[in-house]
Amino acid sequence: MTDINFARTWADTRQNDLAAHRALYAASEEFVIETRMVDDHLGDTVSTDEEFTDALTVFTNKDTASPQGVQTITVTEAFPGNRHLMIHWDWTLEGASTYRGLPVEGRTLTSKGSTFLQFDQSGKIVLESTILNENPVFQQLGLPIITPHYWEEGFDPASLAV
Repeated sequence: MTDINFARTWADTRQNDLAAHRALYAASEEFVIETRMVDDHLGDTVSTDEEFTDALTVFTNKDTASPQGVQTITVTEAFPGNRHLMIHWDWTLEGASTYRGLPVEGRTLTSKGSTFLQFDQSGKIVLESTILNENPVFQQLGLPIITPHYWEEGFDPASLAV
C-alpha cells in the first residue's frame, strides 16, 4: 500500500475522482489533512467529509473550462516507511485565469511539492500533510521573490542588500 503505485493512485484520484480519493482515507473524523493551517492561519485542519469535499474540490479537474485551470500532479518519487509514505511530485497549472488573485495571462505554471501520508492498520490514510513550493509560481507570475542558495560555497549574504 505504501509505495509509488499507491502514490500515483493518490495523485490521480485527487485530480480526477474525489469520491475515489476519499475512499483512500479513514472513516469520517478519523483522519486529518493539514492544508488549511498553511493556506489560512485562521483555518483548521480538514477532518470531516464535508470539509474534505470543500477543501479538495479545487484540485479536481472536472471542468477543463474552469477559471481555476487544470492542475496536474506527477509523482516523481515515493519513500515508504512504517505505515508512512513521503511523496515528491511535480505540479503544473494550465488554463487558469488567476492564481491566488494574480493574473496568469495564459502562462503554464510549474513547481514541485511533497506530501506526507500516515496510514492506519487497515491501510487507510489518517494523516496527510501537503506542501506546494509556491515561490517558483510567484516568480513565474513576475513577483520579485529572491531565492538565494545559502548552502552553496561562497554565498555572500551581503549580495542580498539593496
